[in-house]
Amino acid sequence: MKLLLLFIVLFTFSRVSLGRQAESVQLDNFRIEQFTDENGLPQNSVYTIVKDELGFVWLSTEGGLVRFDGQEFTIFRNFGSTHLSVSIGNIGIDPRPKKRGLYAVNNENEFILIEKGVASVDKRFQNRNGQSPFPFVQRGKGHLYERLPTLSHDRPALTPFVIPAGENRFFVYDRKDLSCYVNKKLIGKTHFGNKYPWAFFRLGNNLYYLQKGIFTRYNCVESKLKAQSAKLYGDLRLDKLSGHPDAIELFWNNASEQALVRLDKALYILLKDKNGDLNSKLILEGFDFTTDIIKSAYYDQKTDRIFLGSQLNGLFVFTKKKFQVQTSDFPGTDQVYYGQAAFGDRQVLSAQGIVFRADPSIGKSVASQLPLVTESVTWDKTSIAVDAYGDIWCKNQNRLMVISADGSTMKASWELASEISQLYQAPDSTIWIGTQTSGIYYVKPSWKLGTSPRHFLNAPTEISYIKDSYGFLWVGTAHGLFRINKTTRQMVRINGLDGMYIRSIHLTDDGRQVWITSSQHGFFLLRDKRLTRFPLDRKGYLANSHCILEDRNGYFWITTNHGLFQVLKSDLVEYARHGGMIYYHLYSKSDGFNTNEFNGRCEPCALRLSSGLVSLPSMNGLVWFTPERITPEQPDKAIIIHSLEIDRRPLPVSFDNQQVNFSQQAKEFRIEMLTPFFGNPQNLRFHYALQPKGLQPAETDWLPIDAIFGNRALITISTLSKGDYTLFVRKMDGFVQKNISYKTVQITVPPFWYQTWWFYSLAAALLILAGAWYIRYRINRVKRVNLTLEQQVNARTAQLRGALRDLEKSQQDTINQMQLQSRLMASIAHDVRSPLGAAITVSEEMQKMIARGQYEMATMVGKNIEDSMRQVKASLEEMLSYVKIRIYKKQATTELVDLSALIEENMQLYGKNTRINANTFLNEIPLDTCIETNAPLLKIIVHNLIDNANKFTKNGVVRAYVSVEEKQLRLFIEDSGRGIPSELRDWFQANGKNQSEPAHTGIGLVMVKELAPSVAESIVLEELSPGTRIVITFKRQIFNHQSVLTSDVIAP
Repeated sequence: MKLLLLFIVLFTFSRVSLGRQAESVQLDNFRIEQFTDENGLPQNSVYTIVKDELGFVWLSTEGGLVRFDGQEFTIFRNFGSTHLSVSIGNIGIDPRPKKRGLYAVNNENEFILIEKGVASVDKRFQNRNGQSPFPFVQRGKGHLYERLPTLSHDRPALTPFVIPAGENRFFVYDRKDLSCYVNKKLIGKTHFGNKYPWAFFRLGNNLYYLQKGIFTRYNCVESKLKAQSAKLYGDLRLDKLSGHPDAIELFWNNASEQALVRLDKALYILLKDKNGDLNSKLILEGFDFTTDIIKSAYYDQKTDRIFLGSQLNGLFVFTKKKFQVQTSDFPGTDQVYYGQAAFGDRQVLSAQGIVFRADPSIGKSVASQLPLVTESVTWDKTSIAVDAYGDIWCKNQNRLMVISADGSTMKASWELASEISQLYQAPDSTIWIGTQTSGIYYVKPSWKLGTSPRHFLNAPTEISYIKDSYGFLWVGTAHGLFRINKTTRQMVRINGLDGMYIRSIHLTDDGRQVWITSSQHGFFLLRDKRLTRFPLDRKGYLANSHCILEDRNGYFWITTNHGLFQVLKSDLVEYARHGGMIYYHLYSKSDGFNTNEFNGRCEPCALRLSSGLVSLPSMNGLVWFTPERITPEQPDKAIIIHSLEIDRRPLPVSFDNQQVNFSQQAKEFRIEMLTPFFGNPQNLRFHYALQPKGLQPAETDWLPIDAIFGNRALITISTLSKGDYTLFVRKMDGFVQKNISYKTVQITVPPFWYQTWWFYSLAAALLILAGAWYIRYRINRVKRVNLTLEQQVNARTAQLRGALRDLEKSQQDTINQMQLQSRLMASIAHDVRSPLGAAITVSEEMQKMIARGQYEMATMVGKNIEDSMRQVKASLEEMLSYVKIRIYKKQATTELVDLSALIEENMQLYGKNTRINANTFLNEIPLDTCIETNAPLLKIIVHNLIDNANKFTKNGVVRAYVSVEEKQLRLFIEDSGRGIPSELRDWFQANGKNQSEPAHTGIGLVMVKELAPSVAESIVLEELSPGTRIVITFKRQIFNHQSVLTSDVIAP
C-alpha cells in the first residue's frame, strides 16, 4: 500500500513537473517584452489591440489612442479637454460601404477616425449620421458591441446590442430577437430568447455565438437569418480541459476580425474555413492570463507575434523565436562549439564528444556524451568527421585518431609531421587532412588497420578549409585560395584573394560557382574566372563571414561574429552580373540565439541533417533550425513621414503630397521618416536623394541615411538655394532586387527679392540701359579720344609742317644767300671791278695827258672818272640796301617820293652826263609828282630799270612818263633799243617761285623782280617794236598839287 501511494505521488509529481517543463518550454520559444507607462504608454490599461492597413498596431487606453510602430509609441489624445474624451474603450471598423480606416469611440461617444497613421475626431461623420452611425445606439441607449471581453460584464447592459459587420451591414440583438440590417434596412430576424449577450463574435459575414462549448453560426447575407451549427476542430479539441466550457474566455475584436480562445494558460486562435466551421490552433501556452488581467489580444499570423493587453500591466508582446540553441553541461565540455558531424538522421556529434538528438515528442533535444571523444580532443576542436562505417575521425594537434562508432574504442591513431588544421570528408568518403606546415594528407575509404595516411602534396601551408569537386581540391588557407588538380597535383593560386584568411568554401552542384568567405574582407563569388566581391551590410558585420549555407528555397545563410544573415542567392548572382542593391536580413539574439557570435574555421562550417535540420556552431551552443520553415520578417511597409521641422519649429505633416516651404534664411530642415516594423531594426536600409524638381535621381545620386534610430530615419538639410526640389527617400522592402518603397517630399525654396523674375527683368532692363549708355559713353569717349588724337596729330602735323616750312625756308634762305652771293660776285665783278679797272686805266692815261699838257682832255677824263665812281657808289648802295632787305627782312617803311626828281636823278646818272651809248633820256614826269612808297626800294628799281634800258639801247631814246587810271598812278619807262631776250622776259613775267633764272641774268632785274611787290601793285614788262616798256602800277599816290591830271599821259 505504501509502495502504491509512493508510486501515485511520484507519478503525480512527474506529471506536474512535466507540465511545468512543457509550459517553460512553450514560453522559452518566445521573446517576451512588456511595455508600461515607463516605456512610453500613457497609462497601463490596454483595452483594444488592432493593426491598421499601414502596419501600425493601435491600442485603446484610458489615456488616449496609442500608435505602436514596433519600436516607439506615439500618443494621440487631442480629442477634448475632459478625461472622458481621452478615455478610449474600443477601436472598431468603419461601418460605411467604402472604408477609410478604423474608428474609435471615446467615453464622450465621439467617433475618432484612424486613417493613414493619424487619429482625429471626425465631426463630419458624426454630424452626418447623427449621434451615432447606427440605429438603436444613442447617448444613454444601446451598446456598440465590437470587442470581448468587455468591461460591461458586471453592470446592466444597455440594450439593444449593435454588432457592425462592415459595408453598412450590422446585427442587432435586443435580448429577444437577433436581427440583420443592410443599409439600415431589416433583412432577416430570428428569435433569440434572453441569453447571455457577451458570447457573440463576428468573423467575415458570419456571426458566431458560443454557449457551453458549442458554436452557432448566423449569416447576414442570406435572406433569412437562421441558426447553423459550426464545427470546431484542431488543437482546442485535443486539450483535456476543453470539456470544461465554463473555463473558456473569448478574446474578440471586430476591427481585426479575429477571435481567440483562452483555456487556462493556453491561447488558441479560431480560423474560419470555407464552410464557416472553426479550426483552432494553439499559439501560446504557459502564460498566466488571470494574474496579469489580460483584456485584449491580437495575433499576427505572418510573424507569429502575439499582443496581449492588460488592464493593469500594460502591453505584452510575444515574438516566437525562429531558432533553437542546444547546450549541455557534461564534464570536460563548454558551450563553445566548432566542428560537428551528422551522427544519424536526427543526431549531431560535436568535436567535444557530445551527441544532440532531436526529440519531437517533447519539442527539445536530448544530449549524451562520448567520453572518449571528449578526452581525446582537447585542442583545436575545429573539425570532426564520421565515415561511411560510422567511425569517428578526430584530431588533436599532430595526432589523427579513429574512434569506433559507439565511442568506446580507439581504433587507430597516427602522428603526422605537422599540426593538423582541418579534416574533411569528401563525397566519395575520402578523408582529407590539412596541416599547418606539411601540406595535405588523405585516407581512402578502404583503409585498413596498420596503414597510414598518405601524403598528397607538400603545399599549401596553414590550411583552413578543403572542398572536393569535379576532380579538383579547393583549398583555403590563411593567405589565400588554391585549386589543386587531384590527378596532376598541379596547384594554382586564385588571384584577388592573396593574403586573405579563407574561412569557408561553398560549391554549387555544377561546380561552376565557387563562393568564398573570408576574415575581414567579406565574401566572394568566383565564376567563369571572374571574382566578385559583394558589398557589406549597413554595419559591416559581413566583413567577417564564416560560412555560407544554401537552402532549398534559394537563400544563402551566412554566419558572422554579429549574427546570422539571410540573402537571396539570385540577388547576389544578379549583382555579380549587373550590380544593384542587395537586401541582407539579419537574425540576432532576439530571434533565439544565446549569442550573436558564430564560429568559423570549422569543418563543416554548417551541418545539415537528412531531416532538413541545420546546425550552426556558435560561442554559446549549437543553433538549430530548418531554413525552409522560417519566414523572414521583412520591412515591407510604407514609408511614413513622422515629423518635419525647420529650425526646430514643427510643421504639419501630410500623408500624401507633402509640400514644404523652406526659406533660404533657415538654418536647418529636419525630416524624420519611419516605417512600421517589428523586426530587427538592423534590417532597415534607407537612402535619400535631393534633386531639382522634375529630375529623377541616378543610382549614384542616392546617399545612405546613417542616422537610423530604431525604425526611424533622420534626414538633415542645412541650406538650399532658391528653386523647387524633390526629396526622394527609398527603403529596401526585402529580398529580390528593385523591391523598394519610395517617398517624396516637394520642397520649395522661395527666392530673395533680388532673385525674383521682376528683379531680374528690372536688372536686365537696367543692364541694357547701362550697356547702351556705356556703349554711347565709349563711342563718345572714342570720339573724344579720336578728336584729341586728331588735334594732337594736327598739332604735330602743324609742327612738322612748320618745321618743314622752316626747313624749306632755311633751305630757300640758304639758296637765296648762295644766289645772293653769286649775284653779288657777278655784280661786283661787273659793276664794281670793271669800272674800277677802267678808272685805273683812265687815270694812268690822265696822268700821261697831264704830263703832255693836255689839261682840258685830262679834266674831261677826270669828270668821267668821277661819274663812273658815282655809278659804282650808287651800285654799291643799291646792293647794300638789297642785301639788308634780303638778310634782315625788315618791314619796309613808306614815305613820299618825288617821282620826277627820282627819275631825273637816275637819268642824269646814267645818261645825260655820261653819254654812254649815246642815248637820249627824256623825263616827261611832271614836277612835284609824288608817290607814297618805300623810297630806297623804289630808287633801286628805277635805277636798275633805267640802267637796263640804257644797256639794251644804243643811240636811242630812254623815256619816262606817268598816267592815272582808276585813281592809280602808273609809271612807264620805255626805250627804243633792241629789247631784252625772250627767255629773260618770260622769266620776269612769270610768277612761280621755283622759276629758274636764265643764264647771264644780272642782279639788277632779279632785284627789280623781288623788290617790286614791296613798292608797287604790279610791274609789267611789255615788248615794243622796237624797244621795251616797263609799266609800274603803284598802290597809292599823291598827285601834283599844282596840276590837275586829266589826261591819260602826263608830260611836262
